[in-house]
Amino acid sequence: MVSSTLVLLLLCANVGKALESCNPGKTTCVTEDLLHMIMRAGPTLKDDLERRPTFFASLKTSQTLSNIKDIVKFDDAKINIGGGYDSRTGIFTAPRNGIYIFSCTIMATGNNDVQFQLNKNDQLYTGGYAAKSNYGAQTVNSLVELKTGDKVYVKHRTGKAENVHGYHFSTFSGYLLSK
Repeated sequence: MVSSTLVLLLLCANVGKALESCNPGKTTCVTEDLLHMIMRAGPTLKDDLERRPTFFASLKTSQTLSNIKDIVKFDDAKINIGGGYDSRTGIFTAPRNGIYIFSCTIMATGNNDVQFQLNKNDQLYTGGYAAKSNYGAQTVNSLVELKTGDKVYVKHRTGKAENVHGYHFSTFSGYLLSK
């Protein structure tokens, strides 16, 4: 989509020069008709970028994970274009098919550790480990191919109680990279 839009923009720029010699409304000016057809077709690159699903959320207060099924609920969604991220559940639901990039930073409280994972539809996709040190943290980045309705979230990886540091040090974000 992006490359075809760029080609159309370049074509339009060159066709525009040819239009200077065209008489508007004449059926013999195929170039003018083609340009008008192209300009009426579909969204522009700017429109596509403005509608691209994108979110960024952080954790306001520290969260204790005690069960292997616990999902980290990044409760402060600062950006949520397309409405795919739900801060109440911590789950991103893909509004469109495509290749998405996700980034998750988890910081452990104090001198503890946190074992976590990025899940796609209830399956491990990428593991993470915020090491035991003075507020140790880890960032995990993943490219994920999603279909509309697929779910991505960050969850606890053990049954041992662990604390994720809040105060906006732990974050989760994602966006549609390509179709």
